Amino acid sequence: MSDIIAYLPIIFAWMLFGILHSVLASNLIKEKISLKPVNYRRLYNIISILAVLFIFFLGSLIPPQYFLPKGQATKSVGLIIATFGFLLAKLAFKPISFSQFIGIKEEDEPKLITKGIYARMRHPLYTALILGLVGFVIFNPTYTHLVHAICILIYLFIGIHYEEKRLIARFGEKYKRYKVRTPMLFPTSFR
Repeated sequence: MSDIIAYLPIIFAWMLFGILHSVLASNLIKEKISLKPVNYRRLYNIISILAVLFIFFLGSLIPPQYFLPKGQATKSVGLIIATFGFLLAKLAFKPISFSQFIGIKEEDEPKLITKGIYARMRHPLYTALILGLVGFVIFNPTYTHLVHAICILIYLFIGIHYEEKRLIARFGEKYKRYKVRTPMLFPTSFR
């Protein structure tokens, strides 16, 4: 990472993404844009995907420099961690309609899910993302991938903070009790 300046466009792009993503997720904007919720969800997802693809394209313009020796050991460890992330995401999507999540299908009335993997952690999809990011960075340990991962993780924790506020506003005391008894990202026991 001899030239930090090369990574500044990526960092700046992730900052803009975080602002855009948060603004579009706010109820104020959702109400101002007069779209059906399913259409708003589609628009939100399309904008998010295009923005992320653009940021990854920016990263691809930087010649790779490795901060760990690239070899079979790092690939194996990275793949194992990322696989755990994928499996956790599958578990997390069990009680959730994926087609509703991505905006293909109209959302049902929101309900608080506290069973299955959600009894062990409040945000298993975010935990899956963290495992996927860590696994990918170890699998292909370039500074560019590390910068992407750090930016995403920073935004993830900011996003969790605001999401928890929205969940408390939506579900009230029920969510507050769930929050007290259930860890945010990593289970404290596997019983």
